[in-house]
Amino acid sequence: MMTTRAKQHGLSLISLLIALTIGIFLLAGLFDLWLQTRNTFNAQGSLSQLQDNERMALSNMASIVQSAGFYPLAENYGTSPPSPLLTPTNVFTISSTAGSYTVGGQYIYGTSGTSGSTTAPSDTLYVRFMAGAANAYDTTASTANALDCLGQTHSDRALVTNQYYVDPTTSQLMCKVTDVSSAGAITVTPAQPIINDITTGGGTSTSGIYQMTVTYGVDPTSTGSVTQYMSATTIASDAYWMYVRSMKIQLIFANPLGNQAGQKAQLPAITRIVAVPQTTVTI
Repeated sequence: MMTTRAKQHGLSLISLLIALTIGIFLLAGLFDLWLQTRNTFNAQGSLSQLQDNERMALSNMASIVQSAGFYPLAENYGTSPPSPLLTPTNVFTISSTAGSYTVGGQYIYGTSGTSGSTTAPSDTLYVRFMAGAANAYDTTASTANALDCLGQTHSDRALVTNQYYVDPTTSQLMCKVTDVSSAGAITVTPAQPIINDITTGGGTSTSGIYQMTVTYGVDPTSTGSVTQYMSATTIASDAYWMYVRSMKIQLIFANPLGNQAGQKAQLPAITRIVAVPQTTVTI
């Protein structure tokens, strides 16, 4: 009896090439899907960090602005009141230390930068307050009741100046603190960034603030309401520092997605208006 064997046929070269081509297209599609997913994840992370930085920057500045002109008035009524008693005029004296204060009682100062420039200096802002003891009726307490822009406490009756500016080299929002103790000793804390860098898919970038602009709401005729906003240059020219009732702070951040097609390098300005709650001395 004879057995007939079926002929065996392997893959032809053409069939193999077709299979490889289909496989390559499938792999390319999967790689593109993975790449888009990774880019989306990185973009969301960068935008989340950007929002955190925006909140942190404005919250930090607003908190310090609201402390402008504070001094521990309650210590005048404590068991060991200062002599002379604390008043805005003798607390916030005329001084050129950490700013230029030309009138007794002045606790706000600033300078105007170059609008729209990423290399020239932005505006600067100086805010003074006097730290007080945690217990105004026991001034021997070691803990102060106020924090500066870097989160530091200070000794009782120390005059604290917070200076904000944008470093044109690193594009970071910086804060520098100057402490003048009740004995007259001056301690300067070097400027430090108050917000974090933004980490992108390509590595770590700077916090990316293009510009800080501060305008000052003034009430020169004591109407009880802000009548207009002025730059620091105009305020200084008109001698209106004592009439500042609010500040309009604008920050322009770099776009963390600015290196992508169709994206702008910088974002629209974010703005916050902050009231200056302390009573200003009338001159």
